[in-house]
Amino acid sequence: MTRPRDDHAPARATIIDVARVAGVSRQTVTRALNGMRDVSDATRQRVVEVAASLNYRPNRAAQHLVSGRTTTLGLVVDDLRNPYYPELAAALVQQAAERGWTVLVAEVGGAANASGDRPAAADRGPDLPDAERAQLAELARQVDAVVGRNGADHGALQGAFATIPFVSLGDHRSDESEAGSNPSGAEPRLQVAGVDIDFEDGIRQALAHFVATGRRSIAMIDASAEPSGRRLAYRAFLEEHGLPWSEASETWAEDTHQGGVSAALRCRAAMPDVDAVLVFNDVMAVGVLKGLARAGVGVPEDVAVIGIDGLDLGRFVTPELTSVAVDKGDIARHSLELLDGMMSGTLPLSGPSVRRSVGVSLVIRESA
Repeated sequence: MTRPRDDHAPARATIIDVARVAGVSRQTVTRALNGMRDVSDATRQRVVEVAASLNYRPNRAAQHLVSGRTTTLGLVVDDLRNPYYPELAAALVQQAAERGWTVLVAEVGGAANASGDRPAAADRGPDLPDAERAQLAELARQVDAVVGRNGADHGALQGAFATIPFVSLGDHRSDESEAGSNPSGAEPRLQVAGVDIDFEDGIRQALAHFVATGRRSIAMIDASAEPSGRRLAYRAFLEEHGLPWSEASETWAEDTHQGGVSAALRCRAAMPDVDAVLVFNDVMAVGVLKGLARAGVGVPEDVAVIGIDGLDLGRFVTPELTSVAVDKGDIARHSLELLDGMMSGTLPLSGPSVRRSVGVSLVIRESA
């Protein structure tokens, strides 16, 4: 059955439209968008800006018919050492396979230095190194669409994938500020497509659980010197419920297991009466459990601990970790549905219609 034509629907921009507005040939548009070296930086930038402003997308379906290859997605993550990302990748790969799609995973934002160490998120600069920007450009040439979360320079992802469907992943609070970023002078995408994770609600659940179990002196261990959205939610809850707060109530460390160990010791020293600790993520929280054990502090008898992310890791430690959990399968499902619609042309590349939200839940185990 032939689908009736909608004469009022806007015509989809073509490579000819991009060439005309940019004042270059079709061949130059192709070379510029594919990152070929025989195009000047100024011309490439102009073509990318025009393509973004016209919402131009190459006809991937036609390319696949000619090449015979399947749809390929890119997943950009910040640090594969954090088990959150392998769990997310596993969910995405499984659901993509059900659609007959393949997934390429790229780690960007936690590059090792000359000694082989990776900097903590808080110590990374605001911009990605040139080598990692080149990595993003190469990934864009290999894939049809991208899912990405990068804490070092989230705007760089939007710039690198300006002409293909891109879904950002992030906290509900923090992603709103990132959506309007303007990488390298490129035309900004207002309200970039994305899947928001409402950790703020989960943090309120965690703190309410502390209060319900009689905890009053509640500390927060963050992963950066600048307050994260999670720390701001913690502060708001304490203020709303008249709970005590001081600068000693908060500390921060590298978002690693060892960072959690050291932060637990500093937290206890600064706040001797602490009876509950909310930790930025589960990896750090497992370190906090170890640090408190080293100090002879019982969990949860003396201090209750709650992490964030709901990683499988939390079930394999003693005591088992209570955590604010997010369903990675839901993140993958929403991401793939958005990308499918964006690649087929039934959804735009940006705007309110390409925003989704994933809720969280408090998984109560032994640590709180």
